Amino acid sequence: MRSPEKGAETLVYLASSPDVEGMTGKYLSDGKLITAKSVAYDPEARRKLWEASENLTGLKVSA
Repeated sequence: MRSPEKGAETLVYLASSPDVEGMTGKYLSDGKLITAKSVAYDPEARRKLWEASENLTGLKVSA
């Protein structure tokens, strides 16, 4: 298990580094570009995740 500090490193990098300014649609882990798992491209899995997120947060976003 990672410490909170170690877990936040990539997020801090993405929020503050000019190296990634304007970068979209990419996945990073430990500050390095990675290939997303195939489930990330599965429309049904994305729909289920979206619905679960809405249910857990109580927030609904209309399309």
